[in-house]
Amino acid sequence: MYRGSDPKRGLTPYTPTEDITMAMTEQAMTEQEAYDSLAGFIQDYIYEKKWEHLNPLQIASIEALQEMDHNLLLMAGTAQGKTEAAFLPAISRISQEDTSGIGILYISPLKALINDQFIRIEDMLRGQEIAITKWHGDSSVYRKEKLMEDPRGILQMTPESLEAMFCCHAERIRPLFENLAFVVIDEIHFFINDQRGIQLLALLERIQRLAGCRPVRIGLSATIQNPETAVAFLNTGSPYEGKVLFYKAGNHHVTCSVTATRIGKVEYPERYFKKILKHTKGKRSLLFTHSRMQCEKIISGVREMALAYHLPDIYYVHHGSISKGSREETEKIMKQESGPILTGTTLTLELGIDIGDLDQVIQATDPPSISSMVQRLGRSGRRTGRSAISFQLRHREDKGDLKKLDLSVVRSIAMIELYFRSQHMEESRMPRYPFRFLLHTILSLICEKGCLQPHQLAAYVLEMAVFKHISQEQLRDILVHLIDLDVLTQYEDAALGLSDRGEEIVDNLNFYAVFDAEVAMSVYHNGVEIGMVERAYRPGNVFYLAGRSWEVKECHMDSQRIEVVETHISEEEEASIPFAGYGSMETDFQVMEKIHHILSDESEYAYVDEEAKGVIETLREKAVRYGIKEGLHMDRNTGDLLWFPVAGTRTITTLYHILRAHDLRCEEIYCREILFGIRLKGESPGHLLGICRTLAGEEVLIDNAYAARSMKYHGKYFNLLPDHIRAKEILEDLLDLEGARRLMAGMNSV
Repeated sequence: MYRGSDPKRGLTPYTPTEDITMAMTEQAMTEQEAYDSLAGFIQDYIYEKKWEHLNPLQIASIEALQEMDHNLLLMAGTAQGKTEAAFLPAISRISQEDTSGIGILYISPLKALINDQFIRIEDMLRGQEIAITKWHGDSSVYRKEKLMEDPRGILQMTPESLEAMFCCHAERIRPLFENLAFVVIDEIHFFINDQRGIQLLALLERIQRLAGCRPVRIGLSATIQNPETAVAFLNTGSPYEGKVLFYKAGNHHVTCSVTATRIGKVEYPERYFKKILKHTKGKRSLLFTHSRMQCEKIISGVREMALAYHLPDIYYVHHGSISKGSREETEKIMKQESGPILTGTTLTLELGIDIGDLDQVIQATDPPSISSMVQRLGRSGRRTGRSAISFQLRHREDKGDLKKLDLSVVRSIAMIELYFRSQHMEESRMPRYPFRFLLHTILSLICEKGCLQPHQLAAYVLEMAVFKHISQEQLRDILVHLIDLDVLTQYEDAALGLSDRGEEIVDNLNFYAVFDAEVAMSVYHNGVEIGMVERAYRPGNVFYLAGRSWEVKECHMDSQRIEVVETHISEEEEASIPFAGYGSMETDFQVMEKIHHILSDESEYAYVDEEAKGVIETLREKAVRYGIKEGLHMDRNTGDLLWFPVAGTRTITTLYHILRAHDLRCEEIYCREILFGIRLKGESPGHLLGICRTLAGEEVLIDNAYAARSMKYHGKYFNLLPDHIRAKEILEDLLDLEGARRLMAGMNSV
């Protein structure tokens, strides 16, 4: 163990067994040298925490950040010291600088993660003059004002809060960030291939320009398939190149199981609740669902059953519609208590919030992605080194209707096989034409500056790395369109400013986010906020929220507030679920390929229980009956041609639109939430093959007119873009034209 403040600080003998990969250079620094390079108070912190060693990731990070001439991507599993690998050397560095301004900017996708990391980092800084300030909607106004008056230390924000700072306090950007040394981006995979990621990169570049700083960027992630993409994201707009540190601790044991419960008219039968109750009894468990609706229903059902058996009430719900106070109380209970607990959640506990040690993670639905599954798996076994994930799935009968075919069991097995056999996760990709966010940036810049000449605006945005593929002509078309829509106004000297409509868009809390926010009603019980629901309810209505059932007493539309009392739902009654469902799930090529393989193969899986095995056998029989195994199949009932290409969601969507754009009558085939094929009317297999091979050789597969007219993609500011610009973003970034072309060209004859 480290000797703390002892002048003879040293290490016990240690030979690392873990693997560490460092791009570009070999690790040369010893553990002792790394430790000695840290600030004295950081060494004391390590001693007080009784650390035996710095792990290889932390040693390599300390060495890599010595020169301050490159960005760094830190890749390691959950609870393997990524936060410390970034902050130990970064804090040591800024503690040596006698300068004003923020030294470290920490960016997180979630406020809850900021709150959690605040506690950890504040502990490192105990007794020091380095301040740490969390800046989001729930933070202390006093601490924000104090930071503005005397900017120092570490600042924690979401991209939305940083956007708001540019709009409301642009004059403070330079004094705040002129000596910025590090930007730490937590859960960086969450930002890649997302509008929030584009927003973040643009904001970081604006900070560099306005404040004249050159910060080193440090990205943290547990789930990245392609480090090259992540490093390219990290480097975008930065003056530095990037390095990668990958760390994997050895001897981590994982247990996986899959069970299925067949359901009919009753969506959530008692025997399903009994399975979960039995599986979680005496354990610390986290249960994930696709939607808040499912989460509320399952936890409410299991809780009521447990209470009927006189078992302790250890059931909680944690999602975005639960009040901040209730969520924080649940996090506190999970972190501090050591007894059994079951918490249902959606995405809010997927990321790296410290919720203590868990025995297992439960998937009540198939995960949205492999990377999401891996992130969730990392929630368990953080201290014991023994993780467990259990798939407790409900299988719905389709009754001969292809659209109701439930593939969740085989989709889950496909993900398990791909990750645990070959470590496959979905690849991220950066959009080339983020026109929607370009529009957002235009409005934000004009809000910051007051007004801008067109050439000034063009020079500013087109030099930003995130917009490097966008032409001056495309920018001009967007500006002209915004003037025509009366979002911008052009003055006599040609300067551009916000019109009244533009002011309304910008002067709104929702502007700071690049995604559409929900309109919700707040729910109160005895003056305490429970959470939010997505619509108003009449007095007497009953709904589930926070794992309990509530009866509405009053509904106040003017204040968007509902008053409720707790009630009990009998078996004969049914409560409303106050949340919308979820849309279709995107599936990549490898997962879809594995699904087809499972459906056509006879392999068995040791981690699958008997009922799930029965479901797989039934699905294999139906794969033959529906023609999935054939790939191309004539539906005898309708005379339609069914096409089940082995392709990912984006590619199938693209194929569908290519066929429609060339006047073929077709519709998408969804097997519940999974886009699985295309139904064509009046076509034969041979004719389709000929058409596809012909289309594969055409230069333009979908033209702008079709994309603008027929492809209804929803997104913030999409409706403010000119048709041809909107079409360009759809065709380049939202479809997979080359993947569709390759598939059509490679189709075999019948």
